Amino acid sequence: MALRTDNIGLLFINGTHETFTPTHSGALATVIWESCRVGRARGRSPRVISIRGAHGRPFDWDPLTLIDYPWPPANRWLRLPARVGRKLGGYRHLGHAAYCRRVARAIRAGGFERLPMVLFNDPELAVHLRDRFPGAFIAHWFQNSHDCTERFRRRFATAVDRVLAVSDFTGRWVSEFYGFPAGRVHTVYNATDADHFAPAPSPPPGKPVISFVGRTHPVKGPDLLLEAALRLTEHTREFAVQIIGSNYFETFVMDDYQAKLRAQADALRARGVEVRTPGHVGRAGLPDELRRAHVHVVPARWDEPFGMTSLEGMACGLATVAARTGGTPEVVGDAALLFDREDVDQLARHLGRLVADAELRSEYARRARARAARFTWAQTWDALTASLGCGVASVEAAPRAAGDRAAVPTVGGVAV
Repeated sequence: MALRTDNIGLLFINGTHETFTPTHSGALATVIWESCRVGRARGRSPRVISIRGAHGRPFDWDPLTLIDYPWPPANRWLRLPARVGRKLGGYRHLGHAAYCRRVARAIRAGGFERLPMVLFNDPELAVHLRDRFPGAFIAHWFQNSHDCTERFRRRFATAVDRVLAVSDFTGRWVSEFYGFPAGRVHTVYNATDADHFAPAPSPPPGKPVISFVGRTHPVKGPDLLLEAALRLTEHTREFAVQIIGSNYFETFVMDDYQAKLRAQADALRARGVEVRTPGHVGRAGLPDELRRAHVHVVPARWDEPFGMTSLEGMACGLATVAARTGGTPEVVGDAALLFDREDVDQLARHLGRLVADAELRSEYARRARARAARFTWAQTWDALTASLGCGVASVEAAPRAAGDRAAVPTVGGVAV
């Protein structure tokens, strides 16, 4: 199905279990919020459906429909019917089927059936909505390598009109897992707000500060940075470290991994290296924290589909070192130093070069800022609407087959 309606709106449906707040939500909320802002500036006001969060006020967006998630009872025996239903139905989460029904009711109640629907990381919901609205235009934007059970995998390809992925890497994974032919998955990158995430007027004085930002979770790899910093002390101690983030939004829970991070930080302090741990910082205050640093490190163990924190540090003008995992290499291009997954020695060598050489830091800071500034939310919006077939450039175009790749803008020579 191809869209030909001029000035058409969109309906964003947030991922299951994903809230829509500026303080207690992950990357999906930011993607939707920034896309909505651009859409409104372009004369469209996307509708948003999301679950109602228990913490934090939602983004100030209208029209916004919040749905209470049907959480099953806490008692294990009372949860048994929900567990059986999930198993038999092939759903990912407890209460998932009931939530899909609530979303469908909200769509019908709001009269959103004729709007193009953009879903995130929820193939089960895509299949459910296709059953409820056979004539709807449904797009699914994979922000992760998101799998599902065989029941939904078999039906997903026919349930969606467009399949989008946040990076070429993620698109290749989606194509392989869901069995899509070449060209079926459109790459639409995320972006960053380069006005909000902007460099300091001049680098902060004092020793070079090496920074990490994100969840303090093993997949994000802050322990790899701390271990590399410990190895760096064998050659120099003329640097500092900051670890921005917590294992939960605005909450810290001690566990074995957090204890390991604390022990590593204490070992650095014992060697005379300052280590700051401000904990979770909201997006409003994050640029100021990043601007206290000189070097930005993205040491993820897992295959980051896109890694918005990569661009946020780069936009703040920080020389960047990143793990060669997932979609990160195509995002950072030649503007960052890359190291192999979990190769602490290689990471330490990159950090040593940047700590010792102010001119090299300045060069990579310049590259980082220039690269990040090329990923704008306006380009994301244009690429999204072009891929759906409702972009300005494609409204008058002849209808395309579902597998045809849309002509979309480029960033750094890569289709976005």
